[in-house]
Amino acid sequence: MQRDIPLPSPAEIRNVIRFDRKQLPSFPQVALKMLEMLGDATASLHDISRVIESDPGIAARVLEIVNSAGYGTQRMITTLPEAMVVLGEDEIRKLAIGTTIFQGLFASAGSKQFDRTHFWRHSLSVAVLSLEIARKIRYPRPEEAYIAGLLHDVGKIFLDLQGHRDYGDFLHQAASGEESLIDQERAVLGLGHDDVGAFFCSLWKLPQRIVLPVKYHHQRFQPQDVSEEEAVLIAMVSLSDFICWTQGVGSVAGDRIRPPVLVPEIEQCINSEGIDIIDRIRAMNMEMERISEFFHFVFPTSGQIHESLLRMNFHLSRANTRLLYQDAPAEGPGIQPQAAARLPDDGFAFGKSLARAKTLQEVMDLVMFRIGTAFEPLHWALLLKDPRSRDLVFSVVGGAGKEQLRGTRLAEGEGIAGRILETRKSLHVEDLSSAPDLSGRVSSYSGLVPRTCMGVLLRGENRIFGVIELVNKVGGGVYTEDELQLLESIADYAAIAMERVHYNQVLQRVATTDALTGLKNRYSLERILCDKDQVAKRYGQDVSIMIIDIDDFKQFNRTQGRRAADELLKKVSGLIRATFRRSDDVFRFEGDKFIALLSGTDKQAADQARTRMRKSFASLKGETDTSISIFMHSVKTDHARDLIRFIEERLPQDKAVTACDSGETMDESLRPFLDQGAGEPEAARNKVYRKKVTLYGEFTQLETKRGGIMNVEELAMFEMGFTVPPGQFNIQPGDFLDVAFHLDDRKRSLIERRVMVRGVHGEKIDAEFYNPPPYSKDLGFYLLA
Repeated sequence: MQRDIPLPSPAEIRNVIRFDRKQLPSFPQVALKMLEMLGDATASLHDISRVIESDPGIAARVLEIVNSAGYGTQRMITTLPEAMVVLGEDEIRKLAIGTTIFQGLFASAGSKQFDRTHFWRHSLSVAVLSLEIARKIRYPRPEEAYIAGLLHDVGKIFLDLQGHRDYGDFLHQAASGEESLIDQERAVLGLGHDDVGAFFCSLWKLPQRIVLPVKYHHQRFQPQDVSEEEAVLIAMVSLSDFICWTQGVGSVAGDRIRPPVLVPEIEQCINSEGIDIIDRIRAMNMEMERISEFFHFVFPTSGQIHESLLRMNFHLSRANTRLLYQDAPAEGPGIQPQAAARLPDDGFAFGKSLARAKTLQEVMDLVMFRIGTAFEPLHWALLLKDPRSRDLVFSVVGGAGKEQLRGTRLAEGEGIAGRILETRKSLHVEDLSSAPDLSGRVSSYSGLVPRTCMGVLLRGENRIFGVIELVNKVGGGVYTEDELQLLESIADYAAIAMERVHYNQVLQRVATTDALTGLKNRYSLERILCDKDQVAKRYGQDVSIMIIDIDDFKQFNRTQGRRAADELLKKVSGLIRATFRRSDDVFRFEGDKFIALLSGTDKQAADQARTRMRKSFASLKGETDTSISIFMHSVKTDHARDLIRFIEERLPQDKAVTACDSGETMDESLRPFLDQGAGEPEAARNKVYRKKVTLYGEFTQLETKRGGIMNVEELAMFEMGFTVPPGQFNIQPGDFLDVAFHLDDRKRSLIERRVMVRGVHGEKIDAEFYNPPPYSKDLGFYLLA
C-alpha cells in the first residue's frame, strides 16, 4: 500500500538549492532497470547481463572490479555471464548498481572541501553493513537494504552541486559546532540532507520503500504509519549509518563533526543483541577490503580493531538515545526531534570536556578535578586495578597525603577501595568510627582521622578499571546518598571516556602503521608531506627521500608463494630500519615499495645513505636472488611539495593502505599508571621549579573566615610560597585558605585558588593548590615567560 510521504514542497527546495533541472543529476538508467528487476522472479542471468552491457562503460568497470586482487579469482574473467557464474548473480547485481550510482551521481564534485572519496566510502560502507544486517535477520529483499544504504545521504550531493550556500564552507564551519551535522543543516541551510534526498528520490520515481530510509534515517517515525518491513528497512540503514560514523567512516572528512544519534524507534524495530553486530562488522570489513583497492579507499579502521570499541560505541549510542529523547514523544511520521532533556550546566560541560580529552591522563585529571569541585573532599583518589596481581594501585591522588599514597597498593578486600572491589558495590559510610578496618591505610599515610567516606567502582562495558574513593570533607559534614549517586554518574562518564580515549589511540596507531612490517604506512607519509611546517620541524632545513623498490617482487610472489614473499618484506624492512638513523622516518608505501625520509640530508649525504643501503641489502644475497632499485631526491624543506610530486612521478597511485592489527591492549595503556612506585613523586616534588615573583593578593582562612593581605614570592603550577603579616593569624599545616592575586602580565590575569598549607616558617607559608584545574593557560604562560 502506497502512503504519502511528507516531503518538502518545490518552493522549500528552491529556498535551499537552485533547482536547475538541466544541471541536476538524473538517476542512472542502468541502476533504475536493475531496481525494477529486484522483484522480478523471472529475470534470468541473460536479462541481467543485457541490462549491464547496455552501458559498456559500466560493464567494463564491473569486470575490472571482479578481476582486481581483492576478489582473488584464479583466472581472468572476460564476460559478465562468466562473472555471475563464478561470483553469483547477487554479487554482480550489487557491483553493477554501486558502480552506476557512483559514476552517475557521486563522482563529480561541487566543492573541494566536500571530499567525494570520503562520501562514497561512507555510502558504500553503510550499504554493505545494511546488507549484512538484512541477511542476518532474514529480511526478504536484502538488496533493498544495500541500495537504500547507498542512497541514504544522496541529499548531500544536491546541497553540494546546487546549494545556494557553498556546502564545503558550511562543513568547515560545522566542524566547530556543538550540534550534529543534520541539525546544523536544518538551522543554517533551511533543510537537512535527509529531506532533500527524499524529495529527489521521489522525483526520480524510485520505489517508496527506498525513499523512506532516505527520509527517516535521522528522523523519528511512528512504526504504525509504515509497514513492518519498511520500519525494519529504515532501522537497518539508520543503525548502519550510526555505526560507520562511530568507526571513523563518516561521509565528510575530519574527525570533529559530531556523529548522529539513534532515534528510539530503531531498537523497537531491530533486536540489537540478536544481530551479533560484531560479526556483521567483520563481514563488512572483509567486503570493503575487497573493493577498497579499486576505489582507492584509505580506512582509519580495520576488521582487527578490538571488539570492545564496537561494543562501547553501541552501548554509548543507547545511552545517548535515552538521554536525548526522554520526555520527547513522537507525534507523527514527519516529526522533527524535540528539544533534548538537558543535564545540569556543569555536568554537560564536564561531559564535553571528557569528550575532547586525548589521553588517559587528561581523562583522569578531569575526573579528579570534577570530584574536587563537586564534593570538596579532604582526600580523594582514583585507584586502578592491576590485572596481573588483582591489586588496586593509588594512581591519581588528591588532598591529604597524596605524595605518600601515590603508587601504594591495596589487596582486594583491604581498606575502603578494596572493600568496594571485593563486593562489586558502591560504598557509603556516614560515620567511619564504627568501621575502623576500612580506613587504616589512608590514616597511616595522611595523618587523617577518617570520619566519613564514599566510593564507587570505575566500571566499563566489560571490565572493572578500578575504584574512586573519597574520605572526609574540607568543611566537615558527611557524605549523602544523593552525593553517592552523583559520584556514580561521574564514574560512568569516566569509564566511557577512558575506553574511548584508549581505542582512539589504538585507532591512530592502526591508521599509521603497516601490520606486516611494523613500519609507518602510506597514510602516515601523506599526512606528514601535506604539512610544510611539520616537514620543516621534523627534518630540518634539508630533507632527502629514498624510494626502495624490490625488483620483480610479483614474480617472486608467484613462484615462491605469499609466505616467502612476506618473509622477504620483513627482512628488507628490518634492514632498512637498521640502516637509517633514529631521526629518519621509514614507510612501507605499498606492496614492495619502501620510502625513507632522511632528516638534515643534502645530496651528498643522500648518496652516502644509498651506498649504505646497498651494502646492507648485499647481506641477503645468499637467501634470495632479488635485487633492489633505489631512487633519491633532495630538497629544501621549503619545497616539501616537490617530494609529493617526485613520489607521484616514480610510483603509480594504485594501492590502498595496508590493514593493521589492533595495537596494544587496554591493560598496556594503563600500565604506566600501575607501575609507578609508592612515594616516587615525593622526590620529583623536591625538583619542582618555583618562579620568583613579587605579587600582592588576599587570603581568607576557610575555618575562621578571617583574612588579610599576602605577598606572593614563589609560584608554580600546583603550589606557591607567600608571606602574611606576623602575629595576626594562627595558620597551621593542614589549614585551608582561599587566595586571590593578580599576575603582572599584560592582562593582569586574576588567579583564584584554594590552597592547603604544607609548611609554616615564621611569616613564610608553603602551600599547594587544592584541586587545581587541569588546564590553566594564564598561569602556564606566565610561568613559561
